[in-house]
Amino acid sequence: MVSFKPMIGIIILVMTLTQGCVVTRGTIGEPLQEESISRIKKGTTTMAEVVSMIGAPDRIVRGYEREIFHYYYYDGKSPAMLLVLLNFIRMDIKSDNLYVFFNRNGIAEEVVYGKRTGRTQFRLWPFGD
Repeated sequence: MVSFKPMIGIIILVMTLTQGCVVTRGTIGEPLQEESISRIKKGTTTMAEVVSMIGAPDRIVRGYEREIFHYYYYDGKSPAMLLVLLNFIRMDIKSDNLYVFFNRNGIAEEVVYGKRTGRTQFRLWPFGD
């Protein structure tokens, strides 16, 4: 007759040792350089000049008689506590976005920039603040 008591002990030990904490961080895109953004002048800067200063846009939106270059950078941090039956995960994702609106002649009409990644926080505890 085979006893299952040692097997149950081994299973409990393995389950206890395989739980833990995980910390991940990820980014999408390249950080936007504010000194390059400040060189974009409404009414004079061309599409080609924007591309030479900042690089190719991450996305181009075409609308009625205008094009919009969208540049973005995402920064995310996520701690997690992994238990046998229950997992707790917290994610904090922020983004920097730059939109450059061009008229039909390819001249910058508007520049909209928002920086939020500086406020990304790392919190190990996955509950509340």
